[in-house]
Amino acid sequence: MKVRQGILCALTFCFAIAGCGYHLAGHSSSLPSHIHTIAIPVFKNSSSQPNIHRELTSIIRRKFITDGRLKVVDRRKADLLLSGTLVSYDLRVVAFSGTDAASEYIVQLGVQVKAVDRVKRRTFLKQQNFTTKWDYQTTSDVIDSETARFAALEEAYEDLADRLVSIIVEQF
Repeated sequence: MKVRQGILCALTFCFAIAGCGYHLAGHSSSLPSHIHTIAIPVFKNSSSQPNIHRELTSIIRRKFITDGRLKVVDRRKADLLLSGTLVSYDLRVVAFSGTDAASEYIVQLGVQVKAVDRVKRRTFLKQQNFTTKWDYQTTSDVIDSETARFAALEEAYEDLADRLVSIIVEQF
C-alpha cells in the first residue's frame, strides 16, 4: 500500500513539473533565429569610481562566452550590440562596531543597458536600469577591508552579468 502511494506521489510530481514549463536554464534560448553573435563594447562610466566599468564589462563578456548561446565578436560582425553605462557607485556604512567604527558596508552599482538588433536595425532591449548591492565586513586592517570591498564588487559584477545574460538570451 505504501509503495503504491509512493509511486503515485512520484508520478504526480513528475506530471506537475512536466506541465509547468520547467526547463533547465542555459539550454534553451528565446532569441530570434537570426541572432547568433553579440558585441559588448567597454561600458561607459559616469559613476564616481574610476575604471570599475572595465572590470564590469570584462565579466559581462565572460558570462556570455561561458553561456555559449551567443558568440562574443567584434562590433562590426555582431548581430546584437549590447551597450551600457555604469551610472552609479555607492558605498554606504550599514553597521558599526562597539567603538563606533564602521564594521559593515554595502556597495551598490547602477547600470543602464540597451541592446540593438543590428540585422533588423531595431531596438532589441530598451534602455533599462539595473542595480545590485552586496555587503561586506571590514576590520581594522585596511588591506583586509579593501580586499573585502573588491570581493563585494566582484560579486556585484557577477550578479549584473548573470541577469544580463538571462534577460538577453532567455528574455526572462
